[in-house]
Amino acid sequence: MHSAAQPTLPTPVDGSSLVQVVNQTNAVTSASDNVLGEPPILSRPPSAIHDTFVTLQTLPIGDESQSFRVVTHPATLPGGPGWVYVATSLAHVDTATNTLSWSLAAAVPSLIVIVALTIRSAVGRSLKPIESIRRQAAAIGSDPSQRVPVPGSRDEVSRLAVTVNHMLDLLEASALKQKRFIGDASHELRSPLATLRAQVEVALNPLTRSDALTALRAVQVQAVRMSSLIDDLLFLAHTDEGRQRDDLEAVDLDEIVIDEFHRMEQLGQVAVRLVDLQAVRTMGRRGDLARLVRNIGDNAVRHARSTVSISLTERGGDAVITIANDGIPIPAEDRLRIFDRFTRLDPARARSAATGDSGSGLGLAIASEIATSHGGRITTESPDSDDGAVFVVSLPVRPTGTDALDEVDARHGRGRA
Repeated sequence: MHSAAQPTLPTPVDGSSLVQVVNQTNAVTSASDNVLGEPPILSRPPSAIHDTFVTLQTLPIGDESQSFRVVTHPATLPGGPGWVYVATSLAHVDTATNTLSWSLAAAVPSLIVIVALTIRSAVGRSLKPIESIRRQAAAIGSDPSQRVPVPGSRDEVSRLAVTVNHMLDLLEASALKQKRFIGDASHELRSPLATLRAQVEVALNPLTRSDALTALRAVQVQAVRMSSLIDDLLFLAHTDEGRQRDDLEAVDLDEIVIDEFHRMEQLGQVAVRLVDLQAVRTMGRRGDLARLVRNIGDNAVRHARSTVSISLTERGGDAVITIANDGIPIPAEDRLRIFDRFTRLDPARARSAATGDSGSGLGLAIASEIATSHGGRITTESPDSDDGAVFVVSLPVRPTGTDALDEVDARHGRGRA
């Protein structure tokens, strides 16, 4: 039933809104003139005593396609509690939403294309340095001295290029080292092979009437020389491979030194003096350490004028083996170079078959490799007299704390030299 006694409220300017005031029985007590005389827009008041919001599709104003947002607000009326209903059309919201939807529908494909092109361009620029590195790396096979370009971006790609160039440096150095090693080895083997061939041809020539025993002895000397050289080359080849060996044991260095002392005495080429000997132990490979001392001892005997001196002491946690000779001093500029492979400071020196050394320039290189693999080092010094050469081998020790020189002297039945 319509109520004719409803007071009229001002109608909103745009006419798309309406206002109703209802009492606690949901009867309209006042309304805006665009819904004057109409029943309440809500069939019953809200149960909650606070502002509520609801969306309706059908109201006395507007068309059926419009929806309205209704706000209910509790109020105090002259006759008791009541409610204020305010409804606003959502047509402008729907229009804006539809417009935005159509705009997005038209713009999104273009935006996707733009984003895709932007990403492709950015990725292309990012991958361009990598492609440049790849092309340069592919061309390095024919020229190992080339290097890949390093971008100036200082990012991951730049660090990759630096790492690749460092790897190429190592590979080139290894290849050059291998090439030089093969060339030097071929040169060293060619000489004894040529000598062997000449001696065999002389022995087989009926016109020379060469003594067969003499020829065989000459062949034997060259065979020993070749065998020693091949052993040295194999040792260095295994060292270059960097193989890890676990055959370490406790080695008494004093026993190795005294054995080398006796061996050099038996050669009888120069006087040999044992200056000092302490009982010092280290972890290592006995055969390799004996070879180290033997190689330095052979070098000392070969270059000594009259005397070689040997000592073994413990100094600052290191076992120090000192082998000195009174020969020609080593120039300061050559004291590191002598440990390079196939290095001879005197290329014309005579080779000594008595020492069992081929004189190929590998002895000190092998000694240095052995010392390094045992955590030690070899250095050269000039004696106080500025005459001769001193080789000092330092190795980490497991000390026994006793002086073994007197014990060793008694064991071998001789006095201290």
